[in-house]
Amino acid sequence: MADDSARFARRVRRLDETTMEQLDADVARLAEDYLRRPLINTFRRVAELRGDVFGMLDERHPLDQEHALYLVAGRLCALLAHASADLGHPNEADTHARTALVCAELINDDPLRAYTRWVQSLIAYWRGDYRTAATIAQRARDHATSGTALLRLASQEARALAAAGQESEFTQAAALAQTARDSAVSEPASEAGVFRFAPGKAAYYAAEAHTAVGTSEHLARAVAEADEAIALLTAEPVVSSELVAAARLDLATAYIARGDLDGAAEPFRQVLDIPPQHRTIPIVGRVLAAARKLTVTDAPVAADLIAEAEVFAAYQAAPPELPSAS
Repeated sequence: MADDSARFARRVRRLDETTMEQLDADVARLAEDYLRRPLINTFRRVAELRGDVFGMLDERHPLDQEHALYLVAGRLCALLAHASADLGHPNEADTHARTALVCAELINDDPLRAYTRWVQSLIAYWRGDYRTAATIAQRARDHATSGTALLRLASQEARALAAAGQESEFTQAAALAQTARDSAVSEPASEAGVFRFAPGKAAYYAAEAHTAVGTSEHLARAVAEADEAIALLTAEPVVSSELVAAARLDLATAYIARGDLDGAAEPFRQVLDIPPQHRTIPIVGRVLAAARKLTVTDAPVAADLIAEAEVFAAYQAAPPELPSAS
């Protein structure tokens, strides 16, 4: 019996504080890189680090370090889920998200739950299942009562409800998102990179939502929100070409819906200028959707934009298969 106790004691290994601090720093750096570097490259590095952390969890550690390691593992799985969705692999994204939620449940971490549920809502949204996307975001608000997490979920819920044609429910969710955005403007950034849901990103979500509602009043609001999103996102310490492109695409789409092709042309072409390695599936899909709206007019500028959009979509960031995340 004493030998068993000794064997157990030998298996428990405490990692040094430098290792734990480095893991946190690595996750923060990867969250920043998500916004500024080619996504497929960041995916590989996230997958590699996640494999290292899973290896650490195969060993026994003191409870405080077990908790910290599960948090790191969960955040990395959530990043893999988000990246997989952006690269056009929703099934893999679902798997990574479920693993992130397992980690969140083990350590009872609400911020990780909220972020991962948002990713799951995104997966449903880009599949066109807007009602499910809204429901996931709404239920996840139980884990986010304030700050960037609430802003993220309320903004996503409003966007999904607008796309689903639920205008009255959209109005309620949009009001909550606006309140959360007003509060977030004065709050210091507490999360790194993609883990932070900036007011500029909330503004482009709002622009997309108002465009989906589609009345003249909402389209005017969409233009204003998109302009604000562009101003805020280009002033961020870390400027994401994908987020700025999304905001410009919202501006172009709102102008197209208003019949103002001259107003749409400049922001649309600015989106088409982003390099292929930053052309994520959501961006490509929305460019093609905007181009389809241009087919109803025979204006020369419309034909030019449609042709340019087709070339844009032919060269994108999404690989046929994702790198191994094992």
